[in-house]
Amino acid sequence: MASPTTTVRVMHRHRIGAAPEFLRVSPLSFNGRRPIAVLTWLNEGEARTPGVCVELDPAKLRPGPGRGVFFYDGVTADPRF
Repeated sequence: MASPTTTVRVMHRHRIGAAPEFLRVSPLSFNGRRPIAVLTWLNEGEARTPGVCVELDPAKLRPGPGRGVFFYDGVTADPRF
């Protein structure tokens, strides 16, 4: 995965449980060539690692208006709920 200091972000519609969808901005990372939205981070000693992540469909990911910003044309769901 990319470094947690990476400034690449993804704007996506997100759902937590039965609550209505809302717009969320999350760090964008990659596991190989698969895009991942990082929802939470874990601090292990002095290392910061991705915690809860959701895999994104690459076909629904597109560049946004600025450098390092992407839009996701799908809806993500928090896997904890």
